[in-house]
Amino acid sequence: MMGGSRPFEVESGRGRFSAVCRGPHCTTTKKMHRLRRRVSLLLLGLLPSITWAQAWLPDRGTIGASYVHNDIENNDHYLPNGDQLDVGHTRTFSDAITLAYSPSDRWLVSLGVPYVRSRYHGAHPHFGTNIDDGTYRGTFTDLRADLHFQAMETPFAFVPYVALVVPLHDYRTLGHAAPGRHLDERWIGFFAGKSLDRWLPRTYVQGQYDFAFVQEVQNVSHNRSNAELELGYFLNPKWSVRALGAWQHTHGGIDVPVPLTNLYYPNHDRLAAERYLQVGGGVAFEWSAGTNAYLVYKTAVSGANGHRLNNGFTLGVAYSFSTLR
Repeated sequence: MMGGSRPFEVESGRGRFSAVCRGPHCTTTKKMHRLRRRVSLLLLGLLPSITWAQAWLPDRGTIGASYVHNDIENNDHYLPNGDQLDVGHTRTFSDAITLAYSPSDRWLVSLGVPYVRSRYHGAHPHFGTNIDDGTYRGTFTDLRADLHFQAMETPFAFVPYVALVVPLHDYRTLGHAAPGRHLDERWIGFFAGKSLDRWLPRTYVQGQYDFAFVQEVQNVSHNRSNAELELGYFLNPKWSVRALGAWQHTHGGIDVPVPLTNLYYPNHDRLAAERYLQVGGGVAFEWSAGTNAYLVYKTAVSGANGHRLNNGFTLGVAYSFSTLR
């Protein structure tokens, strides 16, 4: 903690904490105030989602906006047994803007859409498409709408949510450099989090799980489970760090790659039974109340039936303000 007698506020877990140091001893007391302003919208709407203080929703009347830039590098492909094969490299950039509003202390709605630019470089382009020709192509992909509900805050925070993913237009889905899968999805899931301040000052843990009901293709079911875990620590009132883990499992789907003669070849990228385990970390900085910047890095440690995430960087800015002031 900081020395001297100047107090500072640290928001962690489910409450705001005010720590005052007097000489060598510090005392920490919890104010009767929910975690609302500094981090509750920090990564809300990040596509693909990364949990970051989404187990604590903002106050009624809060409007938030976030801009997120992703830089994804895939240098290998996971085979069905988890082995890796270099069939060429892809580089994908996405830029997403998400808007969010809290009509009450317990409800939050958000809406976001990414613009994706991708390129493939290698000697094994997909047959039947020209998007693997080594040039960047960009397009808007899928609209995502979320509805979150703050069900409880004690003894831990719990926020169930539903989400809808809808493609905005017809875009190509065959190829290493395909910007997306062009599938309707319905999500149901939850965030759960708890302050660890009682045991580890200025620290919290948070988890997320969702089940996606994914549009069937060629009568093949390929619904999906995703889970994430985050451990966060506030270095001081402005700087915080996180450790992250992400997991995905596809229920159904097909093993890839498949030969050109396979019935599923035109849709094999959309139907892939992708699984992965990823780890990473992040740092965030708040330069004013309601305005945050953050950087996240992730990489894959295992997987199957999909591109391996070699390096994934996310840079974002989030801003929120209250309409009731």
